[in-house]
Amino acid sequence: MNLVAVLIVRNEAANLPGCLSSLDGIVDAVHVHDTGSIDATADIARSHGAAVSRGAWTDDFAAARNAAVAAAGRPGWVLSIDADDRAEADPDRLRAILASARTAAYLVQIENTHDELPYTLHTPRLFRPDAVHWEGRVHERLVPQDGVWPAVPREALRLTHHGYEEPETRRRKAVRNIAIGEAELATVTDAELLATTLLDLGRSYVGAGRAQDAVDAFERLRGHAAPGARQWILGTDALARLLLGAGHDDAVVFLARQLREVGVDRQYCDWLEAQALAQLGHAAEAWRLLGGVRHVVDPAGRVYPPTHLTELKRLLGELVKVS
Repeated sequence: MNLVAVLIVRNEAANLPGCLSSLDGIVDAVHVHDTGSIDATADIARSHGAAVSRGAWTDDFAAARNAAVAAAGRPGWVLSIDADDRAEADPDRLRAILASARTAAYLVQIENTHDELPYTLHTPRLFRPDAVHWEGRVHERLVPQDGVWPAVPREALRLTHHGYEEPETRRRKAVRNIAIGEAELATVTDAELLATTLLDLGRSYVGAGRAQDAVDAFERLRGHAAPGARQWILGTDALARLLLGAGHDDAVVFLARQLREVGVDRQYCDWLEAQALAQLGHAAEAWRLLGGVRHVVDPAGRVYPPTHLTELKRLLGELVKVS
């Protein structure tokens, strides 16, 4: 059993040293797949002992990740990591887990240091390359998935993602993803892929500050996907949060109730609806809903910090007292 960290990079000279240093003692080797850097990225990778391959960028993240894994020689286990990630681990515990694994992939906890609202997410980053592969030009995912993959304990391995710390960095990535998504949307015919493309495109429009385009994409998605389907749920949630920020609170109440009806976590739906009700001036009703909320985990699995919930409850409590 060998564990290789695999990265796809392009002009990551600023981020790469911190990432590679964080991997010392955790993995057996590092493979960096460069998709067209014009800075010192490749030289920095080699100076840290990483193997480097080169490939063309084809506006397809899954294709790049699959090419990177193939260039790494298809090791026993792959840790997929980005240059703006930092790893922390207990190497002995991690290796014991992988040595006894009966799964094709593991979810890894990622702390996202977002400039607006940080959150924690579990996503598949450890996998057997002979059993799964990447699909999806934007927001790529591992397939095939048979059931729910287990999570590696955070003490064994966790990542911190710094890619969303700066608003301009987020906007730049979103603009790049919009170009990919719009090109794919013009050619896609499969219904499920269409829903996924619209979801990814809507999210990218949000990141680029193109709110109306995002609304249009999410509404189109809701018209194509069946209520309760994964893409419908994620698109409806994204639309609700976007409208919440824009002050369209009646619509948010409606969407939160739709999400509740299709089985989305009740505490999350109550948290979402309570914010809209509070903005509509229904503080007492919002307070009642929020009273049963102990944690906030959105349909994508993002866990929001408890401090945000605590502050919202404090403010609502004050409003109820005043009224």
